[in-house]
Amino acid sequence: MRQKSQKADEEMKLNTGPLRKSFGRDTLRGQMYWTLLTSAMIPLIMTGTLALYSMTSILDNKIEKGIEGNLQRVLQTLETTLSNLYDVSQQMSFEGFVGADMKRLLETNDPFEAAQINNDIQRNVNLLNASNLNTGLMFYYDGKEQRLRYETLLTRDKQPDLSKLPVMAVRGDITYNSPHLTLYKYNDTPVFSIVRKMGDAEHPLYAYVETNSKVLQQVLNKEQYGMNAFHLLTDKNGVVLYSDKPEWFPDGSVYHDQQRQDYYDFKETAQQGWNLVVFISKQDYHRESRTWMVGFSLVAGLALIISLLLALRIWKVVLGPLQGMHRGLRDLTNRRAQVGLPATGLKEFDYLIDRFNGMQHQIGELILEVEHKVKEQQEIEMEKLMAQINPHFLYNTVNTAQWLARMNGQQEIDRFLSLFTKVLKYNLAKSGKIVTLQDEIQSLRDYVELQQIRYDYEFDVRYDIPQQIMEVVLPRFILQPIVENALYHGLPETGGVIVVSAEDRLDHIVIEVRDNGKGMTAAQIEDMLSGDKDSHQSSGMGIGLNYVVRSLSSFTEGRSKLAITSADPGGTTVSIILPKLDADRGRDGAGHEGLGRG
Repeated sequence: MRQKSQKADEEMKLNTGPLRKSFGRDTLRGQMYWTLLTSAMIPLIMTGTLALYSMTSILDNKIEKGIEGNLQRVLQTLETTLSNLYDVSQQMSFEGFVGADMKRLLETNDPFEAAQINNDIQRNVNLLNASNLNTGLMFYYDGKEQRLRYETLLTRDKQPDLSKLPVMAVRGDITYNSPHLTLYKYNDTPVFSIVRKMGDAEHPLYAYVETNSKVLQQVLNKEQYGMNAFHLLTDKNGVVLYSDKPEWFPDGSVYHDQQRQDYYDFKETAQQGWNLVVFISKQDYHRESRTWMVGFSLVAGLALIISLLLALRIWKVVLGPLQGMHRGLRDLTNRRAQVGLPATGLKEFDYLIDRFNGMQHQIGELILEVEHKVKEQQEIEMEKLMAQINPHFLYNTVNTAQWLARMNGQQEIDRFLSLFTKVLKYNLAKSGKIVTLQDEIQSLRDYVELQQIRYDYEFDVRYDIPQQIMEVVLPRFILQPIVENALYHGLPETGGVIVVSAEDRLDHIVIEVRDNGKGMTAAQIEDMLSGDKDSHQSSGMGIGLNYVVRSLSSFTEGRSKLAITSADPGGTTVSIILPKLDADRGRDGAGHEGLGRG
């Protein structure tokens, strides 16, 4: 199991290695490389395969036909050479112009005439030899007297045994001899020869003619094939008569079309039945094909390199804009200064970059707006937290005081502490940020009664709110700061009146708090709305109208409005315009819950 796990880890590392990261099919770079390589190599391979097949076929056919043609020409040349020997020997027969003198010589008994004929024969033999350039040594051999006569060159043996020469073919009294050592005394080259038998059994006479020393070299020239080659000459039974490679095919051995591992063989048969075989080296035979393959491989390799370079260039063209977008997203995420991406000069990318720069600007603005709202919400929460420090200790203390007043029959103090506890619980509650208008009005009534007890009922608060809009939701603790501001800074010493009203206007709810006080200046209104609370924190709950504005804006996402109009005389009117929201809208994390009034 451990080995299996290690193997899986190794495979995973391999699959996520740098090579896969750079050239994997799940990357744009890998897709571009593979696509360009495939598009470049497939046509090249298909074309190369077809060309290779065609070239191989053409070359093989060309080489094979060339070798066969050369071999046929060699065979024809050889037959011509032997035919020439036959013609020369024919002139040395009794029917030829030399042989006729030889016949007369054998028949005459006149010494004078014999001397004359001898001169004629020697002259004609020399003339015959000179007129046939391919012939070498020529002579007559008298079998009865066992001596040479009229030889054109010096022989190495005065009594040669012509029957021991290698026979290639026999036609009647004519014997064709395969290449053998010349009978010329001062030469060691192989030659073809022909022996024509004349005369009768009592007095046999032989005419011998051999080729000169260059004929065999010219006829069996290996260079004519243009590659490494050697010849083999056999009789009709396959007996080797001559070989350029005697170590492979010695004279007298039998050739049965056996193949040599590194050579191809081609064979032609002469009319006389003997065979001429040529062996061609396979390495030389396929040399042109290999040369073509090497050239094709170089072209394929060059095409591969060019494809890689093109892929690299295209990747760089695409990579620049992508990296720029990546840096732009990273700067946006890391809150760095946003600098628009520069144009690339490519229409497609410039269009994307233009859209990206616009999106980046919009996202930056949204982030700033969200941050501002979050900061504002945090400030509101901090203010609420500061006002909620240890509320339970305060509740318990007030409850104890309320219990003592009730035990002593002090009903007014009991009522005062009861109202104070309700107001305190409503204002400092940690849950239920969103309440109904009915909850807000009830808490306001408790607060107003508490203040009336404090100030001996020197002011009056009136309510004009239709019952059908009592379930409208709004942030908690909105109306009390407004009424409190009217109590401390607006109402006259006596006869003060505050009217709290609400009205349903199509898709809005308008809540107003009006007083008949002395009114405020524009500067005072501006300070009040801007959050300058110093002048208002000396009494009451110490929560200014700025808190009301921010709570409403956060609740309605900026769709609410708080307006203050004031006149001297005439009092001040604070108007709140709220959009109608679904009751579920107010059920945020804290949830909307009715507040107990106990």
